[in-house]
Amino acid sequence: MGLGSQSKLKFLPEYETDFIFAAFSEEWGFVGVVIIFGLYGIVFWRIIAIAKRGATNFETLYGLGLLSIFLAHSVIHVGMNIGLLPVTGITMPFMSYGGSHLLAEFLGLGILLGQRSYARAITKEETKNEIIGIS
Repeated sequence: MGLGSQSKLKFLPEYETDFIFAAFSEEWGFVGVVIIFGLYGIVFWRIIAIAKRGATNFETLYGLGLLSIFLAHSVIHVGMNIGLLPVTGITMPFMSYGGSHLLAEFLGLGILLGQRSYARAITKEETKNEIIGIS
């Protein structure tokens, strides 16, 4: 990372944090961006699935809150990198350089995965409805 012309020639200020998506997009192209969005989609989908199976309202709301934080950070970061939003300094989840933010993200996911062990059991009817797409 950081060997593209925009990053190396200092056209992108803070290419390791505030403009990591632009630096990544420059180096990996359209295919890389599609892969990153696909991976984020998988993470978001898994968070929703775990939140839906929460044993209490707290676990469900915690999962949805974590999802909203990750989704807001992603949308704002990409929006400011493509010029639709003002530069705010929000990091891209799991990509930006910065130990405390990355630690907080993994801590949040760890708590969510810990809650998964206390999730309510799913019946065969609910599983069938999920496959069909009925809520």
